[in-house]
Amino acid sequence: MSSFLGRHPEEGALLRYLDGELAARRAKRVERHLRTCAPCRSELAELQKTVGECVHYRRGVLGTLLPAPPNPWPDIYRGFAQVDEALAGEPLAVRLLRPFTRAGYGRWAVAGLAALAVSGVVFYQLRQTPSVQAAALLQRAVAVAQAGPRAQRHIRIRTRDRQMTRVVGAPGAAASVEPAAQAIEARFAAAHFDWADPLSARSYQAWRDGLEGKKDEVGTVADPQAPGQSRYRIRTIAAAGELAEATLTLRAADLRPVEERLEFRDSEWIELTEIAEPVTRSDEVSVATNAAAPVRPAEPPSRLAAITPGTAPISDELQVLSALHQIGADLGDPVEVTLSSGKVMVTGVGIPAARQKQIHERLDGMANVAVQFTEPAPAAVPAEPATANTAPAPTRTAQPSAIETRVERQLGSHAEFERFSSQLLDWDEAAMARAYALRALAQKFPGGVEAELGAGDRRLLRDMAREHAAALAKPVADIEEAIVPVLKALGGSAEARQLANNTQWQPAVEDLVRAARRVEELLSVMLGVAPGDGSTATLPAELLSALRDLRADQDDCQRLLR
Repeated sequence: MSSFLGRHPEEGALLRYLDGELAARRAKRVERHLRTCAPCRSELAELQKTVGECVHYRRGVLGTLLPAPPNPWPDIYRGFAQVDEALAGEPLAVRLLRPFTRAGYGRWAVAGLAALAVSGVVFYQLRQTPSVQAAALLQRAVAVAQAGPRAQRHIRIRTRDRQMTRVVGAPGAAASVEPAAQAIEARFAAAHFDWADPLSARSYQAWRDGLEGKKDEVGTVADPQAPGQSRYRIRTIAAAGELAEATLTLRAADLRPVEERLEFRDSEWIELTEIAEPVTRSDEVSVATNAAAPVRPAEPPSRLAAITPGTAPISDELQVLSALHQIGADLGDPVEVTLSSGKVMVTGVGIPAARQKQIHERLDGMANVAVQFTEPAPAAVPAEPATANTAPAPTRTAQPSAIETRVERQLGSHAEFERFSSQLLDWDEAAMARAYALRALAQKFPGGVEAELGAGDRRLLRDMAREHAAALAKPVADIEEAIVPVLKALGGSAEARQLANNTQWQPAVEDLVRAARRVEELLSVMLGVAPGDGSTATLPAELLSALRDLRADQDDCQRLLR
């Protein structure tokens, strides 16, 4: 599946936006993103609903359970003075425990502790909402799978340079003997991910439950095979282990897993997609775990199974991507392009009317192309919205960090720091849009798929990739020119890194995106847009090294594209 979705704000950023605690420039970026991103609007609506329910609980439930307030407070300072005089000779431990031994004070101590516990639970639930949603969604999907019959499934497995088809879901599975399959199986074993049934909610749940530290994201995307329908997407980021993150896509209608992507810490990745029938090509191998199992009825093929006689060829998909590229619809618009049912499906949720018209004008005259836009579901309005929902005030409330203070002192004034930050974030946003668009091309057309294209299509693909790479170079150079002198003045120095020996541009793009994300992360911490994980004393050196890596990966990518 081809996705042009841009970067999504984290849940913490959405919650701070809801409470009016984001800096003005960051709040504007989140607000601009929410206008075109249905999943983030849905997540914001869920946060609003959760906050509203907490307020309702505090007023309607907790308020009725707490005891009635005592008589009006006396002069507490005079009372404290009298207590101090009376207990001056007693040990501190006895003085601290005395209130809990008296009936009058003990009742209020218990009530205060109970209120504190309830507040902690509410905060924990707010902070853990995506994790709770992910766990509940996976549990439902596992229950649905266990309730139905176990059927044979064809799964397309794709890596950087290889594709294979597996048949799973039947007893008596045969062991894989193909070297490519054994290498992938070894990766699954190292990640503690079930290879016997890799594309399943049960296997994903087992891997996720085994993590010591994790962060979950839950959202919805349009279903390219069923216009008007949606899919759930669960993304889990692991704090440790061979597998850095995994994404599972479930069909909303029946919670059936249809896609999965595993990203490893060495930048390798594996994509799994359910297909109707296996299609063996020159660059892939078919591995059957039970050849005698009954074959399922034919279904509309997915993107990876669509390269069959009589269907829209991948060349048509490339032409559609080129048309979208010409109007910049591959730079953040929530548009997805897939091959399905003999057509190139172009879908999107929450696309502005003017943008829809542009896309229709470009694509309506093309053969084998179907365009389907849908509007996001209306957000649920809580019965008692939180006060922060009515008038958010996107102003910086937290104290600046040590690194922010150092940068501001280096620039000369707070006003100059704000201007400097805004400009850097704009350049970074432009660079990341190009990086993600470039990665979308690399993932859709890996080396094996590109080799099957005709000369004209290969030239068109390379031209688009080169344009993105060249456009990426400009904001990266602007960032370097502006920030490198500041980082060096703060004592930063870059460390050398040995580059990967890439021979194709697609793997080089993966390295480039990883380096760009590292720069974005460090830049956000330095400018106070995101909280840091620890000490920021070494941040200038880390950011200089990250910029140097990004420049090197960018040069490597452009060299291979030439």
